[in-house]
Amino acid sequence: MDTASSFSQQLFEQLFRQYKRKYLLIANSYVRDSKTAEDIVHDSFMAVWEHRDNINGANIEAYLYKVIRNNCLMYRRNQQIGQAVYEQIKLKERSAMDYYTRAIESCDPDILFRNEILEICRAQLEQMPELTQQIFKARRLEGKSYKEIAEQFGIPQKKVDKQLQQAVTKLRRALKDFFSIIFI
Repeated sequence: MDTASSFSQQLFEQLFRQYKRKYLLIANSYVRDSKTAEDIVHDSFMAVWEHRDNINGANIEAYLYKVIRNNCLMYRRNQQIGQAVYEQIKLKERSAMDYYTRAIESCDPDILFRNEILEICRAQLEQMPELTQQIFKARRLEGKSYKEIAEQFGIPQKKVDKQLQQAVTKLRRALKDFFSIIFI
């Protein structure tokens, strides 16, 4: 079907009804997806309508076929590019996960937890009164007896015991999240 320098909307609608089914089958053979094929055919007809003044003396059926074929090929190329980009992203993510997995596997959790526990203990001890800190260090770090600590600070042994109980209670509260890990 030949056309003059431009064609009417009525003629265009007639072309659409006449050739739509044929072009849907052609587009679907390229893209293997009926919804995508329909979108491509509709977009191609719209492009032809928008450029109708530039179609001089062309066989409109052949022109439409060429537009649809080019749009299908462009779609497939874009799909391939998109797939390649997707594969690259997956590969990079997999590499990153492998790296993080190796990093985690190379860490000794006992050392990580021990360091974290020690840091929590240090922070808790610093918040305690000076006397409590000194009593706790004398007992736990220096291994002194209650009697030796009481003599060193000039306080009764009961006060040494009370100060140690307060320190241990405060440390237990601060480390409650680690007790289940420690038992495992």
